[in-house]
Amino acid sequence: MIRKSLCVILLTCIVSSSLSGCNVNFVPAPNAAGEAGTAGADKSVAAGPDAGKTDDASTKTENRILTDLPTAWDLTDIYKDYEAFDADMKHAEELIAQVGQFRGTLGSAEGIRNYLESPINLDIDAILAKAEMYAEFLNAINAADPKAHAVMAGYDDLQQKITIARAFFDTEIMEIPLEERRKMLSDEMLAPYAFYLHKYTDEDYKVLSEEAQTAEALMKVAVNGKKSFEIFDNVELIRPTFTYPDGTEGVLTNTESSRILQNPDYDRRFRIDILSLRNSMRQPYRNTYASFLESEMRKNIAKARLRGFDTALDYALYDNDVDPAVYQRIIEFAHSLLPSVSDYYKTQKELLGLDEMKEADLIIPATGYDPGQISYEDAVNLGRLAVSVWGDEYLETFDRIITSPHIDVYPSDTKYSGEFECLIGNETTPYVQYNFNGMTPYTSTIVHEMGHAVYSEFSAENQNTYNNFPSIFTQEVASTANELMFSKKMISNASSDEEKLYWLGQEIDLFITTLITQCKYSEFEDYCYKILESGGSLNGDDLNRKWLELTRLYDGDNVKIDDDSGIGWARIPHLYNNYYVYQYATSITYAASICNLVDKNGQDEIDDYIRFLKDGASVSPAERLRIANVDPLDDKTYEEAEALIKGLIDEYMAVAAADK
Repeated sequence: MIRKSLCVILLTCIVSSSLSGCNVNFVPAPNAAGEAGTAGADKSVAAGPDAGKTDDASTKTENRILTDLPTAWDLTDIYKDYEAFDADMKHAEELIAQVGQFRGTLGSAEGIRNYLESPINLDIDAILAKAEMYAEFLNAINAADPKAHAVMAGYDDLQQKITIARAFFDTEIMEIPLEERRKMLSDEMLAPYAFYLHKYTDEDYKVLSEEAQTAEALMKVAVNGKKSFEIFDNVELIRPTFTYPDGTEGVLTNTESSRILQNPDYDRRFRIDILSLRNSMRQPYRNTYASFLESEMRKNIAKARLRGFDTALDYALYDNDVDPAVYQRIIEFAHSLLPSVSDYYKTQKELLGLDEMKEADLIIPATGYDPGQISYEDAVNLGRLAVSVWGDEYLETFDRIITSPHIDVYPSDTKYSGEFECLIGNETTPYVQYNFNGMTPYTSTIVHEMGHAVYSEFSAENQNTYNNFPSIFTQEVASTANELMFSKKMISNASSDEEKLYWLGQEIDLFITTLITQCKYSEFEDYCYKILESGGSLNGDDLNRKWLELTRLYDGDNVKIDDDSGIGWARIPHLYNNYYVYQYATSITYAASICNLVDKNGQDEIDDYIRFLKDGASVSPAERLRIANVDPLDDKTYEEAEALIKGLIDEYMAVAAADK
């Protein structure tokens, strides 16, 4: 078996693009001392029962100011150079040739343990993890770089060979009668791997034959709509030029369009025109984008049907150990909030003095308060202070990552747009990619990705190699909890009604973009899959119509959505990750409950939250969340989140009324 890998990506709001991005070339980046970084060294063990408690030492840690922060990736912490990557590929192939010695030995608990703990398999997984990160990061820096393509091809080839070589693992275990299998897998010597192996005790679990696994591995490389989308949208799509209000010329990159659309200093007409230009840029290629998406979705449907599932959704939920009721529950929860969201937009429209509110107005503050520009280092320190609520151990891990040359900060012409965090295996500390825009609210994005990074690091430090990779279902809880804590701090520190109104609006927008908008994306995704699963095909015009229908439903009667916004789906890379986006919505819902509990109960809840972060993937996602006192199927979870969201909107409208 091969652990699934996932670089955690941030799906940002309507004006941002989402996947990756930054400003580096592939060269070693020295640290403040001018020396190579030491990321991955000195991985500490959990700090024990007193971790996170406030005392003189933690106060000192909390007030530490970080300076001279690295701003470009140093990939030499993964591989010194391309030659080192190639050498590892050759070594891995030598190891793969030895995997067959375990065939026929998996009929006992001891045999399975020997397989899982074999230096051969552990070394293969370590190489695979490093190779995947190296390939992903080179492509993130420049998806058009031939060397990046060559490295990715080398990784894909290795992953394919490993999958084929290990195909006997599933089939050999599943040949054992169910009750005998359950007894064998419950042996105490396999306790550290219990959750990793738990599906083999499920009577409904279906594995593919070795031949089918081989075919699937070959198909994965041959069919790659996601990669085609990434290259086309990030590199080959012709970016139009435009004229700024001051008469200078600009090019409409993803980062620049986001910066303009979020900036109230620009004239409203200019922002509306920029949004229209962004839409028209992709409109001629709507069927090309539909083809990319259809290719990737058909691959996911094939994977599901090979395993006996009727739909890609059924397989995605089962594969991630998520109760199917959770998916429907979060969509219903989002719909229940739409009247309150519409009321918020109505208030925004009145405050902005608009007869008609348009899509380009949605995240423009309705207050005169300007948070201003901010340096990257100041943004890091501001965000760091906001998440200091999680305690000294959390901050020490935060510091170790953010001060490593594993953070890439600024946008460039060749890199993916958006943000992500990635740690596969435990050979290094996590890598984070930003597209820092110099605006104070971007601090929320910084703590979001660092929430992922600290969670990944805690998991790697405290779990074995099979349990150290928490799924996105809980990963996004760790990131959005940080964003909520940042918003709370900024609201509580506001020195005027205008400033408070601004930060209240920012937190409400966080819920809208992370809960409401992601459910819209998920409904659109589900629509696409249902078309394909019923024998149809995707075309750009139909997808535009559906996107408009859902956007108008979710934004409500107080927002006018222009027809050219129908192409909005074409720029969402998360649609290429099988039923991914709904988990943003569930996560911020659960994060809201956790943050509310912290407000009510203090240190005990913080301690439980840190234990949740350290648990990795050693139990199911629902059990993990229960460590943090949240239940995905409990009405109270949604009631607390609803109370927080509606309370914010009510407070916003009250402050707005008082400030008139």
